Amino acid sequence: MYAISIQLSSINAEKLSTSLPPRIDFNVNLALPSSEPVRRGNQYIIPFTFTVSSNPPVIQIILKGNALVSSEKREDLDKLEESIKKKQIPSSIIQAVFVNALAETILLSRSLGTPPPLPVPQQLIQMKSFKPGEKKGFGQESVI
Repeated sequence: MYAISIQLSSINAEKLSTSLPPRIDFNVNLALPSSEPVRRGNQYIIPFTFTVSSNPPVIQIILKGNALVSSEKREDLDKLEESIKKKQIPSSIIQAVFVNALAETILLSRSLGTPPPLPVPQQLIQMKSFKPGEKKGFGQESVI
């Protein structure tokens, strides 16, 4: 088992338009590794680039940094090194980088006054079209 920490080295966030359209589609891309990973002692440094852009062009955010993976066991890092050479990054590392970068992106989009780059669940879209007095399958089956 290894410990993963995320370190940002570059943050670029731009609001490209002053007016917000009614619908914004976001493109999210994670490049991991974005360049050659480096092993230093009991730590592996994996660079990444996280990019968010929108259509129409309203916002663009680019985060660059490193995933620092450390372990007390040499076997864990050897196994990780083999995985990286095969271009098979463990899902725990991908998930840690993605969640951290997405959280930063949400904060940056809020600071810029744009909607966060989150997918809107289909249920919310259906609930928005719900009109008062209209019954849409909401009912109580039993009382406890």
